[in-house]
Amino acid sequence: MSESNLNHELKKQAVEPLLPIEKKLIGWSLGIGLVLLVVLAVVNRYFPISG
Repeated sequence: MSESNLNHELKKQAVEPLLPIEKKLIGWSLGIGLVLLVVLAVVNRYFPISG
């Protein structure tokens, strides 16, 4: 399949909205990531690695 044919097929594809469970998973993933980032920053602040 050529690249132009592939582009044509992708443009023809209908846009599907996210399912509610997919939105929840995205929200939970972002939330957990941000919480862990804050935890890492706090641990690094109070227990720095001295080299």
